[in-house]
Amino acid sequence: MQTRLQTSILCVSISIATCVLTAVTPALSQTGSADSSAEPAGTDPKPDKSSYTLFNPTPNTQLRLFSTDRPGKTHSSLTVDAGHFQLEGDFWNYTWDSWTKDGTKTRFNSFLNMNYKLGLTNWAELNIIFPTYNKIQIKTSTQPTTRVRGVGDLFIGGKVNFFGNDEGDQSLGAIGFAKIPTAPLGLGNGKPEYTLNVPFTTVLPQEFSLTVEPAVGLLRNKQNTGYQGDYQFLVNLNRPILGKEVIAALELALDFPDDRPIGARHTLDPSLQWLITPNLQLDLGIYIGLTKAAPDWNPYVGISFRY
Repeated sequence: MQTRLQTSILCVSISIATCVLTAVTPALSQTGSADSSAEPAGTDPKPDKSSYTLFNPTPNTQLRLFSTDRPGKTHSSLTVDAGHFQLEGDFWNYTWDSWTKDGTKTRFNSFLNMNYKLGLTNWAELNIIFPTYNKIQIKTSTQPTTRVRGVGDLFIGGKVNFFGNDEGDQSLGAIGFAKIPTAPLGLGNGKPEYTLNVPFTTVLPQEFSLTVEPAVGLLRNKQNTGYQGDYQFLVNLNRPILGKEVIAALELALDFPDDRPIGARHTLDPSLQWLITPNLQLDLGIYIGLTKAAPDWNPYVGISFRY
């Protein structure tokens, strides 16, 4: 039954992808500017926000449009405005994995996995991620079932924007994290790890937006005896489907660990986000495993808020 359900979800996602690509293809052949938000001639230029800092906050009237690092695995290339706070995270995140090489079955729940973001300058922000409560159950054919619960690992990092924070059809950023091992063994591996992502976003015709994001990580290997490289390539295509407030996205996440026993971990990730107010967003989505090393499915529900 699990396999049939996963196959059904995958078929739905592939149908969404087909519809998206069908809509994009004729739009890409159109001539003219792809920027649907370009300002008409004669409008006032963008205000100079370079002087704003953590201690000299950006006025509310000059805040850029609300942009988050969720849903999905891709990140926004935009930063939080200077002097402003943004909270993003999962209410609930569930992972089920039984399609494995060794027959191991894993259930994982995470609650209130929050990313605390603070704008430092007009182009840089601080990020602190702390999963509040987690529990995992691992069942194998040769050992007793393992159950562990507690807080997760702490991640400290930041994001910088190189261009496109406040204007233009394209934007480029970089976001890095260092993991501080705070989770009990079984939930975490007890060792620090490091990641770097470089998201690039461009506006497409017909209100589509495309994010392409290479990433590299220095992670522990499966045996937790040393470090191995991890290389990802993420592609996210999204578009408003109900006014400007509800956005649908389809993401392909490719993950290639150096550690051969782990194997490639690829997922297909449909999601929806609803901008309730200019500073409040709800979202939901699911990561669907395309390879044995990836979890079978991973649904989540989240919230983002700016102050």
